[in-house]
Amino acid sequence: MDNILYYPYINLPRTDWTLRTLLYYDTIGSIVPQEYFYNPDRNYDPFMLDLVQNELVIPVNPLEVINPVEFSKAFLSYLKQHKNSFIRNNSNNDDRQSSRPTQRFFPSKLHADKFDGEIFYALQDLGLAERLSPDDSWYLVESKTANLLMKLLAMTISKELEMLPTTDVVNVIGLMTSKMNQNRKRGTILKELIPFPENIDLAKVRAFKDKHPDLLKAFKNKVELITLNPQYIEGTELFTETLKELKFRKDELSAKMNEGQMGNIFFGTVCGLLSSGISMATVENKFLAIAAATPGFLNGIHAASKVEKPENIFDQSGMKYLALVDKRLTLRSV
Repeated sequence: MDNILYYPYINLPRTDWTLRTLLYYDTIGSIVPQEYFYNPDRNYDPFMLDLVQNELVIPVNPLEVINPVEFSKAFLSYLKQHKNSFIRNNSNNDDRQSSRPTQRFFPSKLHADKFDGEIFYALQDLGLAERLSPDDSWYLVESKTANLLMKLLAMTISKELEMLPTTDVVNVIGLMTSKMNQNRKRGTILKELIPFPENIDLAKVRAFKDKHPDLLKAFKNKVELITLNPQYIEGTELFTETLKELKFRKDELSAKMNEGQMGNIFFGTVCGLLSSGISMATVENKFLAIAAATPGFLNGIHAASKVEKPENIFDQSGMKYLALVDKRLTLRSV
């Protein structure tokens, strides 16, 4: 799967998980209320705004993708069938001095524009949600209810847009077991392999991905072959040694790419001195000195000493993409 839909929140956090995700997937969507499209500067946090402006995250208006009325009917039908478990779960957090749960027991916030209004009316009647204020667009919702609601919304949208619903939140109700296992395994692989460039420039990330789609595809194929193969089980020797081999290939490519800098340094110092004539007096053979000062001679030295561009280095391991990430996007390259 090349495209994912992030949930349950609107803003992606500035974490290593997000940056690894940006470098791995072709498209990342986020479920965004309609008002965010009109006032992005006021609504998004600074990091998310930067992601959206660089087209690294694509906002998805749920009301334009799904039928909100039909979605409400399906969710409320499920809620009515299982309402006792939701109410019982909420009663565990009930204020002992009140017959009704207070706001402090509603840690999850949901925006009204993500759903049809009937959902929130029903949740309020069940004591599972409260509106922040009469003219506010946000509701405080009981956590289990909010998690289920966002999971179902993400799954419905993902099916329509052919995306994989993905979250970084541990306590959010997850996907089917097989998908959860694959996501966890994929996450472990990416955490081991992809460096974390803390001061990353998101414009550079966008340009880097646009420049190297074939390398990303090769890397992704390598990761997915491990992720989807049931023989590779986390914690086993086979899984651990396979990751070690991939890390070794990446480091090997990174070292080879850095050799090119030695050629540039040599040419920029020694050859620069020759071309300027500074070392002419130290050369005993005047004829050799004259030859050394000519452009053709300097170009020959440059060609002999300079290793090819990092992008041109041959690789069959699939790790070239990561080696270039390490060289072009990490802190020392910014």
